[in-house]
Amino acid sequence: MKQALFLLNMGGPNNLDEVELFLHNMFSDKNILPTNPVLRALIRRIIISKRLDEAKESYVHLGGKSPLSELTQILIDKLKDTLGIPVYAAMRYVPPFATEALVICKEEGIDELLLFPLYPQYSTTTTLSSYEDIVARCKALDYHPKITMLTCQYYDDIDYLNASIEQIVKALGANDPGEYDLLLSAHGLPVSIIKAGDPYQRQVESNVSAIKTLLYAKGIMFKDVKLVYQSKVGSAAWLEPNLVDVLRNPVNRKVLIYPLAFTIDNSETLFELDIEHREIAEKLKYESYIVAECMNDSDRFVDLISKYVNHYTPKTKYDRAFCSDCSVCLCCAEAG
Repeated sequence: MKQALFLLNMGGPNNLDEVELFLHNMFSDKNILPTNPVLRALIRRIIISKRLDEAKESYVHLGGKSPLSELTQILIDKLKDTLGIPVYAAMRYVPPFATEALVICKEEGIDELLLFPLYPQYSTTTTLSSYEDIVARCKALDYHPKITMLTCQYYDDIDYLNASIEQIVKALGANDPGEYDLLLSAHGLPVSIIKAGDPYQRQVESNVSAIKTLLYAKGIMFKDVKLVYQSKVGSAAWLEPNLVDVLRNPVNRKVLIYPLAFTIDNSETLFELDIEHREIAEKLKYESYIVAECMNDSDRFVDLISKYVNHYTPKTKYDRAFCSDCSVCLCCAEAG
């Protein structure tokens, strides 16, 4: 059976002209805005009209584009050398979309698509949305490979946890962890999505607990370790505590922030955390403000993804692989 690996992610604009496309596609997603199509279109127009200029300005600070695609390609190049199978990025809202790669796979007779989400914690707004996108694009191409989600989440995988610790220790450098608060920052979600059954909050909290335990086991003692949420949009209730609120009410003016819900650096790590929120810390005269890099193409992350590919045992055509934490996960082994 000929296989290809697809890395699933939301994507980020490759130029300023794609910012509007990104917002349009994101807020057209029924998993992001779970309402009827007419109301979704109205909300989308309002959001774009309010956020477009501000969003473009944030990418100006990053050189006019998101770094996500380039960083993902570096990871892909390493995985190709390690795995010896085709590896593609499948971005949800901006190029590279999955379609071009799927056309190649169809032409080359790829029988099975192996999907790996670049989201450590499962959410309907991320993993499920990306999975459904792959299925829909295959259907549009009249392409019927076996579609296998290698994992729906890996927030509690010991190799993932060790890779997280490695990034935290790297960012800490020679500084004394006992002087710092470690802020584990996860992307926020509206409370309404969590109440509808999304397991994301539970998995994030479990992720934080596991990192605390592993830090302790390794003798890395921070002054405090806190879970925070970032990237809130609008006036609806979102998961708390909000990172901005925590930064504006400092208990300790030495902090190290680790982006818990991201594996590849993007505007929400390099701009929101490292530029925008750093300004808050500077105004409040923080003594030290450190933002850890995401895993990106680290050897540990390459090894983690490779482990899921190499340890995968092909199942029968009709087997379904459900997320162990959530019955709403539709990551089935057979498309359609």
